Amino acid sequence: MDITKAYSTFVRAFEAGSFSAVARETGMTQSAVSKVIAALEASLGVQLFTRTTRKLHPTSEATQLYEAARQMLDTLDSLSSVARKTPITEPSGVLRLTIPSSFGRRRVLPVLTRFIERYPKIKLDVVMTDNVLDLIEEGLELGIRIGTLPSNTLIARSLGIVEHTLLASPEYLARHGRPDSPLELGEHQCIVYGNTSRWDFESEHGRQSVEISGPLRINDADSICDAVRANLGIAQVPDWIIKDDFAAQGLVPLLDDYYPIPKPVSIIYPQTRFLSPRARCFIDLVVAELRRI
Repeated sequence: MDITKAYSTFVRAFEAGSFSAVARETGMTQSAVSKVIAALEASLGVQLFTRTTRKLHPTSEATQLYEAARQMLDTLDSLSSVARKTPITEPSGVLRLTIPSSFGRRRVLPVLTRFIERYPKIKLDVVMTDNVLDLIEEGLELGIRIGTLPSNTLIARSLGIVEHTLLASPEYLARHGRPDSPLELGEHQCIVYGNTSRWDFESEHGRQSVEISGPLRINDADSICDAVRANLGIAQVPDWIIKDDFAAQGLVPLLDDYYPIPKPVSIIYPQTRFLSPRARCFIDLVVAELRRI
């Protein structure tokens, strides 16, 4: 067994959360990755991962081993750099992450450009989707999420908040009338985002919540704005579209005395995962850049 390869494969499996992610990074087959880990487990006499059909979980022995293995590999990299008379290795490898589609295009892609310029040895593999993905199952190191997070499964760094404005087209209001309070939205055609079934508003009269429904449900913020322009109903449109997109021009803001409760934006990773140097660099840059917006 190539011990350096074995520990390198273990470290990447621990960090990435799946054998398939390691296979994509290294060009090995998933079966070959599994065999390397199995051989390492046999040589150590311990189980390093519990495997199910959908997830890979490190054992307590793997958690104890990880830091020492990571330090050993970093030391080997440093020794190789000294031998080659080159600087200590910069962060490298493939960083896989998921970003909401519209927010990612308008707010994160410019940051990715600066990140790639600053860290040329890191390759980014970005999944743009508004669907909530399981980071471990999908072999993702990081994710950016909008909205409230599950309480005990993720570690999060705040990237700020997103504000929304309630909008409708003039044609829709001419046909259906203009709501005067959140409670009246229950009688209107509302364009539903993702799994949302309720809108919450704050005002000087306190918080109001209303169950909303309509003929259209979409999981993409840009498409929601397009649907409002097409006279299909009332929607909450995020501020990054209202500020940047001509598509929001001509639409009518509603309920001036009430405002939708802002949603947090976070960059996340699982509690069970140690951050790789490339992930730490990415988090630091994105936090610094997005807070300026």
